[in-house]
Amino acid sequence: MVEIDAAVEYLRARISCDSGDTDVSQYTKFGIQLVYVLPFAFLYFSFLMAIVRRRNHCEIFEDSFFALHLVDGIVTILFLVLDISFTRITTYIRPVCEYFVPLLKDDAYYLTPYFTLYLYAQFAKMLSTLTMSINRYTSVNYPLLHKSLWLQHCSKAIFAILLIPILFVWPVAIAKTSFLPNKGQTIIMYEHHFAWARTSFGRILIGGSTLIFTVFSSVVTTYKLSKLGKHMRKVEISLTVATVFTSFGFALMLVVQIFQLVVPLDSFVEDPWMATFLLGATQFVNDFYMLSGPIVLIILDKKIRRSILYCSLRRTNSDKRIIEVSARAVTITETHMF
Repeated sequence: MVEIDAAVEYLRARISCDSGDTDVSQYTKFGIQLVYVLPFAFLYFSFLMAIVRRRNHCEIFEDSFFALHLVDGIVTILFLVLDISFTRITTYIRPVCEYFVPLLKDDAYYLTPYFTLYLYAQFAKMLSTLTMSINRYTSVNYPLLHKSLWLQHCSKAIFAILLIPILFVWPVAIAKTSFLPNKGQTIIMYEHHFAWARTSFGRILIGGSTLIFTVFSSVVTTYKLSKLGKHMRKVEISLTVATVFTSFGFALMLVVQIFQLVVPLDSFVEDPWMATFLLGATQFVNDFYMLSGPIVLIILDKKIRRSILYCSLRRTNSDKRIIEVSARAVTITETHMF
C-alpha cells in the first residue's frame, strides 16, 4: 500500500497534459490510429453480424469456434470504444485532457464505472483468447471428440469468459479513481482497499496462463497443420491460423506490459522519448492483438468473405424491396419476401 500511495503522490505532483510534441503532431498520431482502427473495427463488426444472421443457416458458422468468436468480438468492440472515447482522446488531444484534469484528478467515483468496464473487457479478452486457443487445440489434436466436446461445454466456456473477470475487477468497482496524466499519457489510478485484492494479481494469473497455453497450442497446432493440412477442411486451417495470429499479438502485448512494470516510473518522466515510444508500441500491439484474428480469417477464407458480402447485399436488397413496395399502390394478399 505504501508503494502504491507513493506512486499516486508522485504522479499527482507531476500532472501534465503536455506530451512535449506539437498539437499537430499529436493530432496526426491520433488520426493515423483512427485510419486503421475504424475500418478494421467496422469489418470486424460486419463479421459478427454475419455470424449472428447466418449461424443457423450456414454450415460454416455452426462450428463452436464462431460462438466463442462472437463473444470475443463483443468484448473487443467494447474495449476499443472505451479506449478511443477516453484513454486515447485524452492522450492525444491536449485540450480535452486539460478539460478533464480539474474534474477528475481528485479521488472520486466519476471514473470508476468506466475504469471497471475497461479492465473487465481486458480480462474477458484474455480469457476468450485462451478459450479459442483451447478450441483450436482440440479441433486439430482430437478431431473425433472435438464437436461433441464443445457441444457440451461451449456454453459453460462462454459463461466463464463473462463471469471470471468480475472476480478480479470488483476491487476497482468499489474504489475511488483519479485521472493523473503524465507527459500527455493518460493514467487512471484507483484506491487499494485490500492489499490481497489487486488487478495485477489477476493479470499475472490469467495473462500467464493464457500466454503459456497459447504458445504451447500454437506450436503444436502449427506442427499438426504442416502434417495434416491436406486432410483438413480449408475453414479449419483458416480458423487455426487466425488464432495463432491472435496468440502472437497477445504475447507481444504481454511483453510490452512487463516492460512497463520493470522500468521505473521516473525513467519515463526523465526520458520523454522512451515514454512516447512505449505508448505508441503499446497501442499498436494492442490493436494488432484485438483485430488481427478476424482480419486474417476474412483474408484467408473465401466462404467467410462471401458470407459477409451476402449479409450486406441481402440487407441492401431488402431495403430496396421495402421502398419499392411502399411506393406502389397495390394490395398484397400473400407475401414471401424471404
